[in-house]
Amino acid sequence: MIATPLENLGRYKALSPSLAKAISWLEAGGWEALPEGRHEIAGTDVYALVSRYTSKAPEEARYETHRDYIDIQLVVSGRETVEARSAVGLSVSVPYKPDIEFYAFPEKGTCHEFLLVPGTALVFFPEDAHRPGLARDGAPEPIHKVVIKVAV
Repeated sequence: MIATPLENLGRYKALSPSLAKAISWLEAGGWEALPEGRHEIAGTDVYALVSRYTSKAPEEARYETHRDYIDIQLVVSGRETVEARSAVGLSVSVPYKPDIEFYAFPEKGTCHEFLLVPGTALVFFPEDAHRPGLARDGAPEPIHKVVIKVAV
């Protein structure tokens, strides 16, 4: 997993050609104004998902992984907590179906906690279990989010 200011995301382009495409697309801008839904960047190899929702209580969110994609998560507006940790040792609660698997809550105190605000990017690889969309300090708020899916 990577947590970085958006302006430093370009440092990671060398990790893969598809990741470089995704980062270049973000650097070009304009994604902040996209309507909700799926937006093709490079076919099924790289695409963006734009969503709007209200952040939620921890018991309403699940840990997830994606076998076939890297997630680059950014918020356009709002702020949310995202928890993350290695998927190793987690119990599957909903078996894998195309590009998502859900896990039971891990033992308390075994996760990293990130604050996702505008200008910050979180990058999750297939081995990184993550629980996005959590309300900060128990106070739900509107979130406008872009997730770039990058095929591995």
